[in-house]
Amino acid sequence: MADITVNGNKKLKTLQKEFSKKFPYLFLGFIVTEDLGKNVNVRSLDNSKTISEVRTKQSNEPISLHGRTMIKNMESKFMGELGIAVQIAVKDYLGHSLYFPIGDFFNGLSLTKANEWAMENGTSKIADVDSLSELTIF
Repeated sequence: MADITVNGNKKLKTLQKEFSKKFPYLFLGFIVTEDLGKNVNVRSLDNSKTISEVRTKQSNEPISLHGRTMIKNMESKFMGELGIAVQIAVKDYLGHSLYFPIGDFFNGLSLTKANEWAMENGTSKIADVDSLSELTIF
């Protein structure tokens, strides 16, 4: 499958769907900047908006996501280039319906390896992106 491209006209929910289609055990959460690094009570951005509507920085640097992209690099790129906080979540893990694994181990994984880790650790596939995207607090 081709890389996932990020551009200003793309809606957050469209990007979330493309992401979970390519990495079916991972959810791309767009979150309020102040909640970055938390794994509970994380507020989401309005995913009906476009990248250009929520970004706080302008950049000519393209963002492209592929299986070799490390989670920490992806999160840094979104924040550094666009001023958008993102975190990767998994579903149905450790008693949480949506959980943000935080730490050097998970953040050091590539997206492909993180997807494999999530599958091996019994998380659920992200089948209904719309229902997860509509949450205001994870």
